Amino acid sequence: MVWLETIILKSGVSPIVLVAGVFVFGLLLLGLAAVIVIRDRNRAHVLRRLRGSEGSATPLLREVEAADGVLDRVFVPSSSQERSKLRRDLAHAGFRAPNAAILFNLIRFGVGVGLPLILAVVYLFSTALHLPVAVTARLPPLGLQQVLLLCALILTVGFYGPSLWLAARAGERRTRIELSFPNTLDLLQVGVEAGLAFDAALARVGDELMEVAPDICTEFHVVQKEILAGRDREATYRDMADRLGIDEAYGFVNVVMQSMRFGTSMSSALLAYSADMRQRRELRAQEKANRLPVLMSAVMAGLMMPALLIVTIGPVVLRYAAQQ
Repeated sequence: MVWLETIILKSGVSPIVLVAGVFVFGLLLLGLAAVIVIRDRNRAHVLRRLRGSEGSATPLLREVEAADGVLDRVFVPSSSQERSKLRRDLAHAGFRAPNAAILFNLIRFGVGVGLPLILAVVYLFSTALHLPVAVTARLPPLGLQQVLLLCALILTVGFYGPSLWLAARAGERRTRIELSFPNTLDLLQVGVEAGLAFDAALARVGDELMEVAPDICTEFHVVQKEILAGRDREATYRDMADRLGIDEAYGFVNVVMQSMRFGTSMSSALLAYSADMRQRRELRAQEKANRLPVLMSAVMAGLMMPALLIVTIGPVVLRYAAQQ
């Protein structure tokens, strides 16, 4: 029990407090296990009733059963709303793999929990682990409070850092899509006006603009493959708009579906919508330009006020100091 004595000596906690803490932690684990068992039992009961009443699993039921894996239970949120939001954010960032949510939460868990555990083990069992001299010589002498603070910092960065990175990546992707979407619609309009069918124009634009707008072209290729596989066209286009993550994509899908449903000119619809998108982008640029003087005034006032105070009050202060 040398390792236990090492923990007690380095932590500075009395054995009674340590035993009480372990006991309380064990009770919390037992309570959590009981809650999980009761929840799973209730869910299994509901699933059996649904199977018995309908004879076969509905699509919603199949989705619930698909999320009942061990990794899904541990590394994916249990709420369907949170799970859908996470997958939508990953799709907006360009991660469309089926196990993207599991890998993302696994990375968060590994960085937020794994690194603090490794740091704590190295600190508490540095003598028992028999680390190489080259490693121990480079480790800084840290106290217990410093190690706890560092573990808390790593835990915070590990849980919130990947989410911030994902939001930043999704924002950058949406910005790229917004900038290149009008030009893509123009090229689509040219292809449709030249006599290509809309699906063929999507494939051709996806091949031509792969280096200029890879995000949009990748989505066009996915749409083309899903349609060739026999999926419903409207559902495919709406899923593409969800993955693109911009308001203009939803409007584009509505324009395309209305043109196909009512038999209107696809070329005219795309041309009008592309011009409308450019006008809205110009209005957003004008709005930012008009808001810039207000933002600059606060910065200029903050930078100029100290200089004005020094110029106006400085001589008076110096003269008063000289008289004293």
